[in-house]
Amino acid sequence: PVSQGPGGKIGPLAGIVAQQIGSGDNAQNAIVYRTILWCFLAGGALSAIVLIHAFVKESITPMSGVKDVWSIFAPVITLALGYLFGKGK
Repeated sequence: PVSQGPGGKIGPLAGIVAQQIGSGDNAQNAIVYRTILWCFLAGGALSAIVLIHAFVKESITPMSGVKDVWSIFAPVITLALGYLFGKGK
């Protein structure tokens, strides 16, 4: 599909993803920031679930479950931050 832009020029319609995250460098950075955000949200939610489960079951070591959860998300977060701050221009 095409649309008529400013000045009467016809060009392709921006996709839904491109409208949300932008294009070029903006898209790369937006994806990294969203990855970090979702890792923190998912890690926090799963940590809360693990803690609630540990307290309901009266577990002695609830923090070992939290440590296991963050052992999954911490490498993804550090990888994303390394990409974001390590890319040279």
